[in-house]
Amino acid sequence: MSKLIVMVFLISILLVQSSAENIPPNIPPNIWTFTNDYFTVYGSPDMVVSITGSPEYDRDETSNLLVHVMNQGKITGFESEDKLVGSNEIALSKIEQQLEYDITTAVGVVACLSAGDAPVDIKTPPQSAGTLVSGQVSHPLPFEIKIWDSAPAGKYLLKVDLTYQFQKDVQVDGNASNNQIDYNMLYQHVNETHEIFIIVKEQADFEATEVTSDLLPGKSGILSITFHNTGEETASRASARLRLSDPLSSTDYTAFLGDMEPGDQVRARFNIDVDPDAIPKAYSVKTEIEYEDAKGQTRISDIIYVPAEVRDQEERKGIFGNPLLLSAGLVIIAVLIFLYLKRREGGSSSE
Repeated sequence: MSKLIVMVFLISILLVQSSAENIPPNIPPNIWTFTNDYFTVYGSPDMVVSITGSPEYDRDETSNLLVHVMNQGKITGFESEDKLVGSNEIALSKIEQQLEYDITTAVGVVACLSAGDAPVDIKTPPQSAGTLVSGQVSHPLPFEIKIWDSAPAGKYLLKVDLTYQFQKDVQVDGNASNNQIDYNMLYQHVNETHEIFIIVKEQADFEATEVTSDLLPGKSGILSITFHNTGEETASRASARLRLSDPLSSTDYTAFLGDMEPGDQVRARFNIDVDPDAIPKAYSVKTEIEYEDAKGQTRISDIIYVPAEVRDQEERKGIFGNPLLLSAGLVIIAVLIFLYLKRREGGSSSE
């Protein structure tokens, strides 16, 4: 009996290190003062973490990841510690026995989702799952996540850190006949990490690698764009289209690109009308690509912004629009012709 008391005392010293603020509401602090401990029950909560719904996400997607926490705690052993003497101890032992079964209950469960090395931003703070008895599943815990727009396709590990407490041991004392009973409850604080997985889906992705334009105020010109499929999936029957605003317009705002495999580059040409009063400068033009994915579903890419340069009329004239440059050019040409004729005359006289 003395050895048992010493062991219980040592365990209580170790477990009491969990700070008082970590003890859930309505749970008394760890106090171990009674001499009688009629039963020892072995076991603990056993937490399982899973997600609800599809684990697949698109790049640049923002969504709620629903996390479930289930307690599968089991009692693994049970033994009597003392010989019972008298009806009071028998009654107290029965009360303690019932209380000991709460060893599998997880109290004050809190879940925290972290991304680790995954290309994901977690936007939701830790969520409370409350108290879970054995066999109970928490309500869905929503965590808002944002997949990076640069995330490569693949499977990624996310971590769910759980904190909770459970009743490690119980003592009872007092007079059971008049229901004057005192309780000692020893709680253990638990930190544990679980893993869940999400999948960033393979998909086509696009960027504009080369843009040229021949646009003048009051004229029609060509805007040429090279589109590059930088994703992992073939874009079938792809078409590029423009979203134009003043001073640019077009009746030819779509271009068929065909099937674009990963790495393919296709050049599209658009006929653009420019208002006469357009200010010469670079205008931002929105483009997007509509295509069919591997499942035959129609998808539309993110907006791709490209510059459409409207130049001044004088820039296009170049040497012919500048009198000084034109005069200098004519003088140079005349000199070259004169020298050429002079050389020919010299050759003829020597013969």
